[in-house]
Amino acid sequence: MKKSSLLLSLGSLLALPLPAMAAMTEMADSELADVSGQAYLVEFGRYEHTIPDLTERNIVIGTLDVSGAARAIEEDYPQLTGLARQGAVTATNAAIVSGKTAVIASVATVPGVGTVVAPILSFLPTPKISYKISVG
Repeated sequence: MKKSSLLLSLGSLLALPLPAMAAMTEMADSELADVSGQAYLVEFGRYEHTIPDLTERNIVIGTLDVSGAARAIEEDYPQLTGLARQGAVTATNAAIVSGKTAVIASVATVPGVGTVVAPILSFLPTPKISYKISVG
């Protein structure tokens, strides 16, 4: 990875989660009682697919209860896990945008078809990932 790309990625990890953290509000115990699950939401245009959070699964590898360990960490350090999730979402979305841009740029250089295919690819929706807590 080029040094400038690495610095840009690290800088975006530091700068981009700040607006999301500013909007976070603490939930009361009565509101938390209605929470039914947590998941990552993958959006591609009108298509949406949820992927359950690690704490919502029952993953065991050998003798290690991965989901149980994730639940324990989340219970002990809720703000840290929230920051880690937001950082992962932000970094993934930035990588998706960069990847799409690189693919479009490389397709544009293909003689004959590049000038037709690249604009079509640029009009496709860009996949987006977010983290949701389902309430009610």
